[in-house]
Amino acid sequence: MHCPYCSNAETKVLESRLLDDSMRRRRECFKCENRFTTYERAVFSLTVIKKDGRMQSFDLNKVTKSIQQACGKVAAVQVIELAKNVQQRILRKKINPVKTTDIGRLVLQELKKFDKIAYLRFASVYKSIDDPDLLKKEIEGVL
Repeated sequence: MHCPYCSNAETKVLESRLLDDSMRRRRECFKCENRFTTYERAVFSLTVIKKDGRMQSFDLNKVTKSIQQACGKVAAVQVIELAKNVQQRILRKKINPVKTTDIGRLVLQELKKFDKIAYLRFASVYKSIDDPDLLKKEIEGVL
């Protein structure tokens, strides 16, 4: 890590703290002895294949937004946690690119554990349920 004050390449780590999804390090430069803080976060690139074949990068905000719409008035912290669970499950599968249908299936699994009504709301859109009999069948599957 280069010192932001003198650009010296040699610094030492004085303290490290684990944050939610990153690492905070307090450093000191060997040359000018100034102290500074750095943050480290894992970076990954995940590609999504849309239903029409287009490819785009994975966007956690899209997953979060769709879960929020299904859940209604649920705390944002819980929605973000569900979205991160989906993201972690995708990363654990080590599949890149991933299909939107797989992402939708994982969202359904997380919602089924979290809130049955939110699951049904999401399933009605995800599965394109427009027939009352299909909806009744889905409700019976949840019960």
